[in-house]
Amino acid sequence: MFGFGKKKTKKPKQEFIEPEVAVITEENKDEVLRTISMREKELNQADREGKAKIYEDIGMTYLKIKEDDQAIDALEKSIQYKKTLGDGYKTLLRLYNKKRAEAAKMNDDKSLQIYMEKMDQMMQISKDVTRGVR
Repeated sequence: MFGFGKKKTKKPKQEFIEPEVAVITEENKDEVLRTISMREKELNQADREGKAKIYEDIGMTYLKIKEDDQAIDALEKSIQYKKTLGDGYKTLLRLYNKKRAEAAKMNDDKSLQIYMEKMDQMMQISKDVTRGVR
């Protein structure tokens, strides 16, 4: 009646699928960089929340052209303006994990420690957002 003692069937875990990145030509890359430049000009007139969104958009755009370091920089600025657990947060955490793995592979203890600390900071942001701390 209540199902006590019955063995539960586990659902298979869904694996994270990396977003598909289009092949970028030099011409396309120039267009993307022009778009980023235009978005950066919008920062002067944006409020705090607007700046967070613009930086997130810029970071995601840099990711499309495989400029991870610039993407990290823009996404970090976005999180500074507004702590959220959206796509920017998830992408930044994934980029930190990628950089951490690269540092571990190259036995770069200094970089490894930096990215471990950054991942810890992201976990703290998650806790803060969940608790409603600004």
